[in-house]
Amino acid sequence: MVLDWLVAYLFRWLPRSAPTGLFAIGNPDENSPVIVTANFSLTIRRLRRALQGQNLWLLVANSQGINVWCAADGGIFTDNRVVDAIKVSGLVDRVKHRQVILPALSAPGIDLEAIRRETGFRARFGPVYGKDIPAYLEGRKKKTEAMRRFEFGLEHRLDMFVSMNFPIYLLVAAPLALFWPQYFVGYTILFWSAVAFLYLFLDQIPGKTGWGQAFWCATLLVLLWAGMDWLLRGDPFLHWGWLLASFGIFFAAAFDIAGVVSARRADPELLMQRLGFKSFGSLYNDKQLGLIGLDRDKCNGCRACSDICPVGVYGELDQDKKIAFRNRNACFACGACAKQCGQGALSVA
Repeated sequence: MVLDWLVAYLFRWLPRSAPTGLFAIGNPDENSPVIVTANFSLTIRRLRRALQGQNLWLLVANSQGINVWCAADGGIFTDNRVVDAIKVSGLVDRVKHRQVILPALSAPGIDLEAIRRETGFRARFGPVYGKDIPAYLEGRKKKTEAMRRFEFGLEHRLDMFVSMNFPIYLLVAAPLALFWPQYFVGYTILFWSAVAFLYLFLDQIPGKTGWGQAFWCATLLVLLWAGMDWLLRGDPFLHWGWLLASFGIFFAAAFDIAGVVSARRADPELLMQRLGFKSFGSLYNDKQLGLIGLDRDKCNGCRACSDICPVGVYGELDQDKKIAFRNRNACFACGACAKQCGQGALSVA
């Protein structure tokens, strides 16, 4: 069990499937709530831990072993998958009510009306974090502001620090340990120092992309290192191999940092978009990139967009009872609000 969890954690950005179907948490009955999630193994483990002491049904839909947000944004975790899960699991025979609670971060890929039309179940989006589900249920399914928001703060970065970078580290560390062990310790120290610096100070480092920020960090390190060698040894290129390696290590460390620890598109995704790729398996699907646009004439002030936006782009209604932007620049075009706007008032421009 521990080994399985360790593998799931250290390789979390690779698909890792858990069984699908309907599972009992505690002692649910026909009136117990139904929580829907994706079959990403690490999500299931954490969700089960967060739901200890609850009595409910956990409906696991097929997302090809990818986490909820990435699968929904990539067109994999969709209303069709939820419909299939409801029908195949026999949920209709287990509960009297006809309601399911979806992960908030599944909104980019879910059509709520399609679920109701195909199954008779009314779906709603719950909190962003599974740990908030007990409080959400206790509060009669009313979300607080905090329950709606995804935080890219220190806690999130610490959670992602090792797991999102270990596979990248291992690609070089393994051959070094086997064939060039004299470089293994130096590489290990340099790699994790680079990752730590980027994760801690990303918001203060100049640049609009993760790779751009990594370039400035590597340049600064190389200049300082070469300067020290020049002053102490009289040769700025004494460690020329490590100087070159520093650029490669920082570049690798910043591979997906923009999309992992900030509300920005991942650099590889942006690169593929610019190269004209429409898709790359389940890892990338063609998406619009840009800020969200609002057609005020169509807006009816329902605030579905505000409820589902994970980064707080929307504020209160204005004097005309139309939604107003609180922080439009925070938008990273996940498309959740546009998908959930029943009036078609929102679009990714």
